[in-house]
Amino acid sequence: MNRFYRKYRSVGNYINMLLMFVVLIPMLALSYYNHPSPADDYCYIDTVFKYGWFGAMKLYYTGWTGRYFGIFLNHSNPLLFHSIAGFKVLPVLLIGATIFSFYSLFRHLTPTLSRIAHIGFAGVVFFLFVVKMAGTSEAFYWMAGFVTFTVPSILTLFWIVLVLRWYRQDTQSSKILEGILAAFLVFASIGCSEPNLLTMVLLIGAWWVYRLLYHRKVDGFMVSMLVVALLSCYMFFAAPGNDARIGTNPLGGNIPFSIISSFKMLAKLSYDWLFRTPLLFFSVAWLVVLSRVSEGSRIYFSIPVWYALLMVVGILAAQLFPNYYGVGIDPSPRVINCVYFFFLIGWFYLIGVVFHYFKQRKIDYFHFTVVRYGVLYAILAISIALSFYRSANVNMLYRDWLKGKAAAFDKEMYARYAMLENAKGDIVDLPLIQSKPLSIFVDDDIKTDSTSWWNRCMAGYYGKKVITVKSTESEQKQ
Repeated sequence: MNRFYRKYRSVGNYINMLLMFVVLIPMLALSYYNHPSPADDYCYIDTVFKYGWFGAMKLYYTGWTGRYFGIFLNHSNPLLFHSIAGFKVLPVLLIGATIFSFYSLFRHLTPTLSRIAHIGFAGVVFFLFVVKMAGTSEAFYWMAGFVTFTVPSILTLFWIVLVLRWYRQDTQSSKILEGILAAFLVFASIGCSEPNLLTMVLLIGAWWVYRLLYHRKVDGFMVSMLVVALLSCYMFFAAPGNDARIGTNPLGGNIPFSIISSFKMLAKLSYDWLFRTPLLFFSVAWLVVLSRVSEGSRIYFSIPVWYALLMVVGILAAQLFPNYYGVGIDPSPRVINCVYFFFLIGWFYLIGVVFHYFKQRKIDYFHFTVVRYGVLYAILAISIALSFYRSANVNMLYRDWLKGKAAAFDKEMYARYAMLENAKGDIVDLPLIQSKPLSIFVDDDIKTDSTSWWNRCMAGYYGKKVITVKSTESEQKQ
């Protein structure tokens, strides 16, 4: 049995890494064809050119949103430096940071496993994330989208890692440094979006309460994190611009409706993620891994099952709540991406907590024979193959890359830039984009109405008065 398991570990970890690469390679290749979106990306920098960097951020903070850190990042996008190439580099960095955040968290939760095992785990989670996420373009390629959801989700995982490291530090100087970094991550994550604000506040609150109830101590470090979180929340909610985003729908502000809708949506999404992906079979494989981890090395899973369940479900529902409360509608794909991100992490963590609970009580329901190993991995292989084949995201990534749609889009975009830069007058007539690789392109182009916000922002960025749309038979319907 041990020989069989060692063989699985030596081969299985590389298979897990292979899963990561089969979705990672097209995503990295498509980054080469990425461009700034007419939806918001130009607007932020056009505002900077008109009002200055601080003036533009102040304008958004007082007139549109309290997402202060998201405002900072969006008003610092590569267009500020007239760089199109920056939008090709940013997805690569973001995808790398996502994988590294998974790796770092798993490495600190299971420190006795090998680095290859940690990379393999990160590969599995990334594979599952890409296969079933609500939209790849909003997660990794559209800056206005990933700044407010993907970036703070990554920062939150790094915050958890820093907290775990802080409790293991022996020197005061190291604790101070990591405490400052952790405080900054709290400030930054909260300042990106409402779902991440609630995620961070609930995580800190749950950690503080757990330390208080089960360790009988007032955790000064976590109290300091709570203070930073409260100050960050005040900065977020004190923004005059928040009023502009609330009250646009009659159902907005309805607390009972928002709570019920959040849990209903979570139940619907959870069913989809559990039964239409290989997640359940990977969960059994995770139990196999946990069965080889000593009790002392499972210390971070030694919290009450009910507490872990309440924390995970509460955070996931809280991430959906702002959409229903703020504007009374179902969340957008970028919000669903954020929820799925934490669902995967929370799911694997919950399994670890349940496993540890039974092991502590000498209840062994996780006994594996060679035959059971073989059946599990056969089913897992079939499930992976089916999910890969059926995944709309995977099909779209490879189709946009290999069939040339992304390359055609890239060519059209550069032709558009040339028209804008070479136009002698203040009115520029542009064609609509015909090749739309939806794996990287948010389907929101300039409009036939020249007074639309996207047209005005792009015109202002290029120093033109008006951008109109060429009238052609191939024009896309608005």
